[in-house]
Amino acid sequence: MERLSPQLLLDYLIELGSALMSAGCPTHRLEALIVTIAELEGHKADIFAVPTGLFIGLRTPEGQASLTTMVRVSEWTTDLERLSVLDALVNAVIDRELTIPEARVKIREELGRPPAWSRPMQLLAGAASSAGAAVSFGGDLTDAVLAGLGGLLLGGIMLTLTQQPGVRVLENFIGGLVAAMTAWLATLLWPGHGREVLVLSIIIPLLPGLTLTTGLSELTYRNLVAGTARLMHAAVTLLSLVFGIAVVVALENAMALHAPPALPRDSAPWWVQVLGLLLAAFGFGVMLGLPRKKMVISLAAGVLVWLITGLTRPLPGAHAAFLNSLVLALAANAAARWSGRPAQLFLVPGLFLLVPGALSFRSLETLLGGDAIVGISGLADVMLIAGALVMGLLVANVALPARKVL
Repeated sequence: MERLSPQLLLDYLIELGSALMSAGCPTHRLEALIVTIAELEGHKADIFAVPTGLFIGLRTPEGQASLTTMVRVSEWTTDLERLSVLDALVNAVIDRELTIPEARVKIREELGRPPAWSRPMQLLAGAASSAGAAVSFGGDLTDAVLAGLGGLLLGGIMLTLTQQPGVRVLENFIGGLVAAMTAWLATLLWPGHGREVLVLSIIIPLLPGLTLTTGLSELTYRNLVAGTARLMHAAVTLLSLVFGIAVVVALENAMALHAPPALPRDSAPWWVQVLGLLLAAFGFGVMLGLPRKKMVISLAAGVLVWLITGLTRPLPGAHAAFLNSLVLALAANAAARWSGRPAQLFLVPGLFLLVPGALSFRSLETLLGGDAIVGISGLADVMLIAGALVMGLLVANVALPARKVL
């Protein structure tokens, strides 16, 4: 087999790597994939990936002068459909079904692909995820409706902000502001509803639980810079949300217009819990970029998470988190082996429902509210639960490898 020129291979790897990072690929998986591709093409690659940039050096076994390049990654999200398409492209190149120039054209086409869902559907998905979260946080059907309306309002504001680059740095602060204001007004107009339930449910799309867990996972794989960067990003996001809420609380105290306390209520009936699960799974599936034909993956992951969390509920938080992520990752790896698709496609929709985003927000809010002991204890629980999730993923990858890098 004729070896590719180092420059052609390097251009392909940098385009592929930046596209994968923009789709939310963890850095440790990306680095392993790039090294593997380079070896298959007869070269050696040295790669350093962080969430905002990618450095690749390429050299031949004969010791020829190395080539090095870097690219800045300014936009990133979690797009499982893009991840799946890029994985198929990589496989096609390895199997010699596509040439590298053809693959580079297809990568650019994928990057220019419009979102799988229209903006109105994205708004409805945000409302659905907020409504489903309200049920999981102990709310009833009315709480779910109010949270859904708040999520719809927040989604509309967030979509508007994304069109204004100068305001985007404030999107989490504004998100916390809008969520707290909506919950405050809702509890004034309809007394008896839980304000905390509404606030948490409305901001659920903004909580960085997945970022926190991914950061810990990267630290575990000794990607120290990337993992630390993600943890700091999660911390700044939480701070911005809490400060936005603090502004509304200060306004409420200044106006002396307090909402009545929430009334005790029974757990929602089983059919409301199932409805909330389906709404949350659909909303998160849209947020993760799954198209209609693959939405069943998100729904199946939601059902699996609901079943295993129900079985592990009597256990302490960290023990339950470990078992939940272990079972979820085993199922995702088995599905990846059976289908030949990336394990991330099956893992992330379920992991999105397990990450401790709400707990981290509650803990930070308590800490900034002046209760340092309870707040620090809560943050310690967050790190313990996130670490348990990561350990469950690692054990599953050893017990039943997915046979795929992604």
